[in-house]
Amino acid sequence: MGLVIKKTIAVLIIFLIIPLSVTAVNWQWQPTSINSTSEYFFWLTETASFPWAIITSGLLFVLFCLLLANKTKKTISLLLLILVSAMLGGQIIKSLIKQQTAESRPYVLWLAKEYHFNDKQFYCQTRAERKATIEQLLANSNTIPTWLAHHWQNETGYAFPSGHTLFATTWAFLAIALFGFKRHLIITVTMVIWSLFIETSRLLLGMHTAYDLILGIVLAWGISLICCFYAKKWHIVVR
Repeated sequence: MGLVIKKTIAVLIIFLIIPLSVTAVNWQWQPTSINSTSEYFFWLTETASFPWAIITSGLLFVLFCLLLANKTKKTISLLLLILVSAMLGGQIIKSLIKQQTAESRPYVLWLAKEYHFNDKQFYCQTRAERKATIEQLLANSNTIPTWLAHHWQNETGYAFPSGHTLFATTWAFLAIALFGFKRHLIITVTMVIWSLFIETSRLLLGMHTAYDLILGIVLAWGISLICCFYAKKWHIVVR
């Protein structure tokens, strides 16, 4: 496990650069963050959003299976168990923390200030009511583009921690830990870059603060280490 920790700690630091830099300069989301490139970040963030995240997970599971050294029913089943446990376990932990901390999303705080309502009262509504509230407030907005307004309507839960960041970085950590880095350099680097773009998108779209990202990254790292322990214990080898 010492080697796995060494392999992943460098990536952990890379993932933390964005939120730590944002924290250092005290950057706060505002509508001025939205520009001509923002919609591209939206389409990237959708790869980690329900239901597209299921397709992303399916494709990545197939990739992991193709790279297995021993493709028996047993090893494939154990690999599936590890990957599903990592994804579901992470999202369950995320949901539990969100309910306990009840942190408002940056876009909700902006809406509350702009339209003069209490963000805590907003979260007292049902999800359907929150969606309707956002739709009503932004129906004739010249500030928020339609695609972002729709995204906000579908993402009305609490902020802390970032589930999208947790999802993407968990996959990246698992790839780094289980794949031979030099042998699968293109795959692992691509997954790291994808995760970095997901992180950035959550900030630029007003969905999360830097602290939401940091906890998501740290949780992903811990989950991936646990999964790697069992992968080695069950002799799941990726060539």
